[in-house]
Amino acid sequence: MSLVADTPENGTLCICRDCPSFPGEGILYCARGAQPKVRKRGCVCGDCKVFRQAKLQDGYYCADGAAGDGPR
Repeated sequence: MSLVADTPENGTLCICRDCPSFPGEGILYCARGAQPKVRKRGCVCGDCKVFRQAKLQDGYYCADGAAGDGPR
């Protein structure tokens, strides 16, 4: 289970679309999990309000999976 709630409010705060690694579709990867074939080209997770509110510490949720979904 993800540490981040998949809510409309979090969706509006999400900045995934501004990330250099953005795979072209989807948002809120910290809640919803990874997308296939993401190329890691930089990460803006640490700048996101959702990230800070949930007190997350990692990044690249688009490539590595949702927060709380096993070892990272």
